[in-house]
Amino acid sequence: MNFEEIYKNVPKPHIPEKLPVDLSSLYDCEVIKLISKANNAIGVYRGFLINTINPMLLISPLVSQEAVLSSKLEGTHATIEDFINYDAGNEVSISKDEMQEIINYRSALFYALDKIATISDNSEEGIHKLPLSVRLIKEMHKILLDNVRGKTKTPGEFKTEQNYIGSINEITFTPLSPELTLDYMTNLENYIHYDEVDLLVQAALIHCQFEMIHPFKDGNGRIGRLLIPLFLYYRDMLPVPTFYMSAFFEKDRSLYLQKLSAVSKNNDYGTWIKYFLEGVIEQAEINTIKARALLDKYNEFKEICVSDMSSKYSIILLDEIFKKPAFKAKHLQNTIPGSKATLYNMLDEFVSKGILQKDDKSRNATYFCPAILYLLK
Repeated sequence: MNFEEIYKNVPKPHIPEKLPVDLSSLYDCEVIKLISKANNAIGVYRGFLINTINPMLLISPLVSQEAVLSSKLEGTHATIEDFINYDAGNEVSISKDEMQEIINYRSALFYALDKIATISDNSEEGIHKLPLSVRLIKEMHKILLDNVRGKTKTPGEFKTEQNYIGSINEITFTPLSPELTLDYMTNLENYIHYDEVDLLVQAALIHCQFEMIHPFKDGNGRIGRLLIPLFLYYRDMLPVPTFYMSAFFEKDRSLYLQKLSAVSKNNDYGTWIKYFLEGVIEQAEINTIKARALLDKYNEFKEICVSDMSSKYSIILLDEIFKKPAFKAKHLQNTIPGSKATLYNMLDEFVSKGILQKDDKSRNATYFCPAILYLLK
């Protein structure tokens, strides 16, 4: 293989415009209609979450699904069933490295959720938290690449060597050079706090700019997709960061890359923004249906717990099931009050009521909730 010949034809590092960019010429009737429709769709989703007594109940199953789909865009092959099974401590046919990548993605999002203070949070607790910033992005990246395939690629640090997108035989895009990366990431951080005409357009530009910068040696796609829900949460558009775009991007990955490349090749922000807004509309409607179905199922099970269960701890167990829909009894021994016998009696009761099923192992059996698994497929 003639590397000299390959690198002779490599595109030069792309230098994007700094943000904000002038979008005044883009706001035609089509874009304005899309912005309105996208804001309405996400407004319905936001309203549903705000009126939910505990929207955090929904975050764990939805984050697990997003972690699987976002990682699939990077070449993993695990399904949501594989991930939930592995998370319960069972052997699966997918490599441990791949499964750990998905777990790390979920951990990075939960870490950010714990650390971020939303833009309107003036509470005592919020004072000690972080804005959505370069510092937090680096910390998330360090978690994302912990003990997986990219662990040798300086987790939590920006690239010091040029990176490329494509195969070794055909490099299709050369991101921003390492020398300019910090400057552009600082500009991106400033833009996160900028008052753009529309927050969804701003989210589209943040994701696109991050992908063109490609600041890390590895893990850029996953961090770039995490920035979408975290930005909407940080700017108070959502009460919890449970809005994910990976399903939309993953259903036609080549189209996703094509729309991104319209910006890098032709400075065509309009094509990317329209595509992104169409994705917001589609995913907001899907997310609303899925979140409502999960909440309806939770309320159905809660009614059974209140009316038909003998233990006063049954609601605590139900909440744990929604956090982790497949598990072994030992995982809950420090979470559920009472004795070991109390826990096993409750689990048997949940099985008898059809909330849980149990595999056929006589020891160390796995309990799982078929209803949640079905809704996450």
